[in-house]
Amino acid sequence: MAKVVQITAENFETEVAQASETRAVAVLFSSAEYPDCAPYSQLLGQLSTSMDFTLGVVSCDERENMQLIQAFRVRSVPEVHIVEKGQIADVIQGVLPEADLKKRLEKFFVSDEARFQAALEDAIAQKNFDQALPMLDEALAKTPDDKKLQLLWAKASLGMGDTEKAKSVLAKFTEADDQYREAKSLLELLDFHAEAAKKDVQGKEAIVYHEACKLACAEDFESALQAFLNLYVESPEWNDGAAKKAMLTLFGVLGPKHELTWKYRAKLNTMMFI
Repeated sequence: MAKVVQITAENFETEVAQASETRAVAVLFSSAEYPDCAPYSQLLGQLSTSMDFTLGVVSCDERENMQLIQAFRVRSVPEVHIVEKGQIADVIQGVLPEADLKKRLEKFFVSDEARFQAALEDAIAQKNFDQALPMLDEALAKTPDDKKLQLLWAKASLGMGDTEKAKSVLAKFTEADDQYREAKSLLELLDFHAEAAKKDVQGKEAIVYHEACKLACAEDFESALQAFLNLYVESPEWNDGAAKKAMLTLFGVLGPKHELTWKYRAKLNTMMFI
């Protein structure tokens, strides 16, 4: 559990050395005499909460802490030492921008929430949708407004071929949501995801179309457009002109000014009027 503790020689063994055997501890050496220390300490305190780790703060202004300062060989403040299993695993010297600091800390501290989400993302990436969905249902029952979980739920539903359920969730995302762009892309590519989720596709044209849809879902749009174009050249009337319709859909996704729209619209027009 996240906490901020003032570290002294008396509690160092318990709060840092012993605690680091089960989970790394961040130890900040700071001084009230240096203006950078106070805001940096506040930032680290916030990160300890969001990333769920213990932050031990050693005041370099207290003479009784000199033994700790010397033992850690502190050269300047602020200075952060990551203690893992009783050993110094990393030293962060000076003030880092928040993004860089967080990146360094993420090597050692990952919240339970982040671990859970990573497990979900791995399950979806490996197409274990039937494993991911029950986990997502349970998580959303606790936090129904969590947009990250909603997006993952929509992806898992698409993987299971349930496009209507996915659509109902994706349509609720707004521009104010951090996940809006990805949700909008999934919504626009809904039919491609439904096709990509199909199993045991039969027939030459159907297989080509299926693979092209998978490319579109992976946002490899140029490869997808070329595959659809090849299918259109070989079988323009197949499945009521499905290849041509797919290309027009991708033109809409990319937008009229995108270079791939210009390039492949010209190619499609050439093939249509030969």
